[in-house]
Amino acid sequence: MEELLQMWNERAPRERLVLGALGAVILITLLYLVAVEPAWTGIRQLERGLPQARAQSSQLDALLNEVKTLKARPPVATVGPGEARGAVERSLTSAGLKATRIAPLADGDLQIGFANVPYAQWTAWLAGIERELGARALRVTANATATPGNADVEIALRLARR
Repeated sequence: MEELLQMWNERAPRERLVLGALGAVILITLLYLVAVEPAWTGIRQLERGLPQARAQSSQLDALLNEVKTLKARPPVATVGPGEARGAVERSLTSAGLKATRIAPLADGDLQIGFANVPYAQWTAWLAGIERELGARALRVTANATATPGNADVEIALRLARR
């Protein structure tokens, strides 16, 4: 360090001014390359990615709201194989519907038939049994009848199992 100071003192005032200015330029350039430019580049990249991040955030908020809604729903009742028919019959009675046929299928599912049933009432019952018993329609066949708004319906239904 002492040698550097001695070299500095041996220089003429004009040389010191030029060397000092050159040192300042080098220091400013290094400061820019090490601190300012990477920060500037990072800010630009973040600004470009901001719209996508906001879109993902709003999707995440929507999913969280859906989770809260689903958690607030009452749990789906599960029925054993022997209770499935009784649960469906109780559900039909509460909906004011009468099935012409309820037959068990080989895998524990139920085949239910309706004759000349109001279609709007039947679809409301199906939505209700899906919510209440976790039922899922496997196959549905609906044929229009002579009565407007009514149909003959056959449905294979699977209830949530224990």
